[in-house]
Amino acid sequence: MPQPVHEDQLVRRRSPRGRVRKGLTLFESLIAIGLLAATVTAVMSALASGRQHSEAARQHLSASLAAEMLMARVTATAHTNEGWDSLSRWQGYTEAPGNIQAGSGSDLPHAYQQIGLSVDLATVHHEIPKLAVRIDGRDIRVRAHDQKGQPLAEIVRFVPEPQAP
Repeated sequence: MPQPVHEDQLVRRRSPRGRVRKGLTLFESLIAIGLLAATVTAVMSALASGRQHSEAARQHLSASLAAEMLMARVTATAHTNEGWDSLSRWQGYTEAPGNIQAGSGSDLPHAYQQIGLSVDLATVHHEIPKLAVRIDGRDIRVRAHDQKGQPLAEIVRFVPEPQAP
């Protein structure tokens, strides 16, 4: 049968040499420091990773918006006969990083200046067999890339050739 434990035995324990033990041992302190260091390292690496992902997402979003703005400039008048005829001048058009402009000709903010843009045109014919219809037009491809040439965004839009009245 277990012996009853007195309250003073719970609070104080005597070491084998008869001294009262107070505080933590060196081993317990080292374990606590190790756990604290591992926790801080995990939190800091998660923060650094989150920041990198946030920066990459911001760059992809800026690239998509810049590509959309350039696509709007390219296709602004493509629905008219005059605009259709001048559309071919956009073939091979590029804007290098640091020279990205808005449609008005003014430079875009710094977030967009890390991006380069290019335009490619291709004459295509889309067939709709069930309707026996063939639509002539151009695929306009706007690509956005970073300063190293890595692709960030790409937009392709089909523009039908305007029909004569």
